Amino acid sequence: MNINDVKIVGNLVKEPEVRYTPKGTPVANISLGINETYMADDEKRKTTTFVDVQVWGASAENLAKLVRKGQEIFVEGALRQEVWDDRETGKNRSKLFLKADSWQFTQYKRQEDNNTPEASASAAAAPSSPPPTRNQEIVENLKKPKRGTK
Repeated sequence: MNINDVKIVGNLVKEPEVRYTPKGTPVANISLGINETYMADDEKRKTTTFVDVQVWGASAENLAKLVRKGQEIFVEGALRQEVWDDRETGKNRSKLFLKADSWQFTQYKRQEDNNTPEASASAAAAPSSPPPTRNQEIVENLKKPKRGTK
């Protein structure tokens, strides 16, 4: 049995890049930084894993319009491998990436981040912390240890 199902939560490392195939299909390329904290030699350490992600179709255009560098998103998809010949050396090259089936926001972005008087006024009237969303529930469930693990 083969399973290729990946779920990750990470922060955009740079702005999304959108290109179009010859038939006009949009493709967005993003890179996510996934932070992990762990203990080693009684010292708290942090490591970041960078994952390249491709989003296709209308979802790619939406991602490019709505998501910015630094934002945290949840992505679900499958691993793919791109293989090509290096033009300079003639050697085979490959790259592993996540082909996204779906993506979602994980964090609430407050309107005051827009730095406009209208946004500041409406943010002042808004509650300081919004109610949890389905996305936040998903992220919290992903963070919980599974049975039989430490």
